[in-house]
Amino acid sequence: MLTLKIAQELQARGSEVKIVAANPPDLDARRKFDQDSPPPASEQVSDYDYEGLRVHIVEEAIRLQDYEFSFEYYHPHMKRHFLGLLDDFKPDIVLVVHAQNLSAAIVEACREKNVPVVFYATDFWFVCPIVQLTRPDGEVCRGPGPGALKCLTCYTPKLFAPAAEFNEALSKKYDFVGKALSSMPGPVKSLAEGGLYNAYSASKLPAATLATVNRPAVLKDFANKFDRILVPTKLMRDIFVENGIQDELIELVHYGIDTSKLVDHQKKSPSDLLRIGYIGTFYEHKGVDLLINAYLALPEADRKRACVRLYGDTEQFPEYSNKLKSIVSSAGERGRGVSFEGTFPNDQLGTILSDIDVLVVPSRWYENTPLVMQSALATKTPLIVTDLGGMSELVKHGHNGLLFKLNDYRSLAAQLLALLKDAALLSKLTANIKDERTVPEMVNDIESVFEKVLETRKTR
Repeated sequence: MLTLKIAQELQARGSEVKIVAANPPDLDARRKFDQDSPPPASEQVSDYDYEGLRVHIVEEAIRLQDYEFSFEYYHPHMKRHFLGLLDDFKPDIVLVVHAQNLSAAIVEACREKNVPVVFYATDFWFVCPIVQLTRPDGEVCRGPGPGALKCLTCYTPKLFAPAAEFNEALSKKYDFVGKALSSMPGPVKSLAEGGLYNAYSASKLPAATLATVNRPAVLKDFANKFDRILVPTKLMRDIFVENGIQDELIELVHYGIDTSKLVDHQKKSPSDLLRIGYIGTFYEHKGVDLLINAYLALPEADRKRACVRLYGDTEQFPEYSNKLKSIVSSAGERGRGVSFEGTFPNDQLGTILSDIDVLVVPSRWYENTPLVMQSALATKTPLIVTDLGGMSELVKHGHNGLLFKLNDYRSLAAQLLALLKDAALLSKLTANIKDERTVPEMVNDIESVFEKVLETRKTR
């Protein structure tokens, strides 16, 4: 949405815009194993118009060709393809909103063609390969550390397919292997599959380790080749600088949102209940279970004066969604106030928020400023968010929302209880919410940066 709105605003101001993106696979390393030959050139790219914008999509055929682990952050085929796009479109400037899937090789392509390139960061991909700066045990992280030691225990294992997927791919690729395995008794088959998987992992481990260790230095070097880096939060600036990105390249430019379909929904529909909402992905790092458990922990009399409405796709990550549903069903009568509302078209967001009294963002990782938070504030909907990262830059506790401790559902329950016990608190928080920053205001800042970059280039 951020890319779309920036592109539309730039085009409305007279710029010629072309959007380049890559279709992401589920996991590169898994799919490479089962690929015998790349698809024909006709299937390697897609071009189309989207709401008046020209879009060029790089398909998996290019992304997976001769795939190596290091392609995750530096993809030579992507560079070659992007060089051709630069020759064809001849841009005056390139704005990178995300380099994942395209890889940082596009920065090198811009430098070789002497095209100014600006980066508007939306997450921590240049520092963290899983982008969330969260360890497997849930601990938040500030970067790879010396020798990328933390990544070796966090990211490297994710480069390998699970055993079941590996064996399925192996059997498909080599029919004789599949037939041999299927003819074996259960215990023998398990031993054989385990041996094959261990051999596969051992053969790939040196390359995976080398790619992981080299990643931080390579991406730090490419990040420092941007003409300018724009960040939406002070947190992101701090983490980038801690990990070797030059402070003088970085400018703070807060996100702006399209408020046109939101400002007419600032008045809430009447309700006898405190309607607590969540809008987003159902996944572990989003902390939706914390919200459910916080609601269930409320005293019975207070819980009956509230309800929780969860908006999101339960099919995207079914294992976690099933966990959420299990928590609710196991609670019996106490869980009756929790409902899974599914998804909705983006242009209905204002209508949805008019039926929510407070929006909860219980993330377990360094969110910057999720656009849903800004959308909520545009409809005068107070927020309860984790006291972490960019979220706490947007929400001032007791002023326009409430904060709770990271990973602590009891702390979240205390904030919900405060709203239920103090009838005036919600009105106070609502009254303190200011008008939200708009897309034109954001693009004013982006264009100002463009002008400085182009002037600097001209002077040189």
